[in-house]
Amino acid sequence: MASKSHGLAELIQRDGERLDRLYNFIKKGVNIIDPFTTYISEKVAIGKGTTIYPLTYIEPGVKIGKNCQIGPFARIRKGTRIKDTAAIGNFVEVVRSTISEGSKAKHLTYLGDALIDKKVNIGAGTIIANYDGKEKHLTRIKEGAFVGSGSILVAPVKIGRRAITGAGAVVTKNRHVADNTVVVGIPAKVFKKNKE
Repeated sequence: MASKSHGLAELIQRDGERLDRLYNFIKKGVNIIDPFTTYISEKVAIGKGTTIYPLTYIEPGVKIGKNCQIGPFARIRKGTRIKDTAAIGNFVEVVRSTISEGSKAKHLTYLGDALIDKKVNIGAGTIIANYDGKEKHLTRIKEGAFVGSGSILVAPVKIGRRAITGAGAVVTKNRHVADNTVVVGIPAKVFKKNKE
């Protein structure tokens, strides 16, 4: 009985430490909608005006800028940098990636080892296939690109400025998409070029 009560006391202490961390963020101007379902690890930086929605899990070493929206049901993993005004939505996992200002991935998405420039829209159900069975590879998505719902980006790959991938497109490794280009299909092929 003594060991059971000791275990319970340890759980209560750890949860108290978690709530203290959340309270410190709240004091600094971070809006945490439901502290009881939110986990933010130690060594996390979050800017003022950012909203953390319920059931969000943030690992150590993550940096989140000002006026961002994170969650609900988001998992933000080590090595991630989310810059000001970016949005990471429900059922989105991000690891070892940089999401730049004004970019958003709102639904059902995996972003691994990605550099995403400003004002990029990542459509629902997008997957970055960053692992080839031996090593991880980088994906670069440039400013203003639009990644259509259900796209799969097989790293290493680059998506150019203001480029568009059609819904369900599969961009295979090293088949980079040029600036202002629309690609569709499996594998993705050029559909048209847009004007600057």
